[in-house]
Amino acid sequence: MSSTTIPILRYRDADAAIAWLRRAFGFQVFLRVDGGPGVEHARLTLEKNMIMLASLGRKGHSAAERPSPFEQSFKTPERAGGVTQAILMTVGSPDRIYESARAAGAKVIDEIADFEFGGRLFSCEDLESHVWVFSSGDAWKKTW
Repeated sequence: MSSTTIPILRYRDADAAIAWLRRAFGFQVFLRVDGGPGVEHARLTLEKNMIMLASLGRKGHSAAERPSPFEQSFKTPERAGGVTQAILMTVGSPDRIYESARAAGAKVIDEIADFEFGGRLFSCEDLESHVWVFSSGDAWKKTW
């Protein structure tokens, strides 16, 4: 089964973000389209998960000089004044990703631990303060 809900992120420096996400979390580049200044579109995968990302302020679907209304709606966590969402990735070994994330300088929010609803998980911020949660738990299993 492949991921059917795919988070879309924007980074000030998408090129650096891609390199960091690969090193810290183990993402693989599935597709990358460079364009203008920065990354026009990229799809990264981690096990059965996928994310899409691009450079902040890209033009998007419009050929106009200004970014499209969709693109204008993106804000970095810093500019938004905090976190407005978090991305949860279900993975086989959050412990392995925890170690590589720490080694890559991720800011750990919650240390790796057993989760009351099943599995193990941790949360952290990436190099531009997007929040990530990695869990081995099955979110489809009702544990209450």
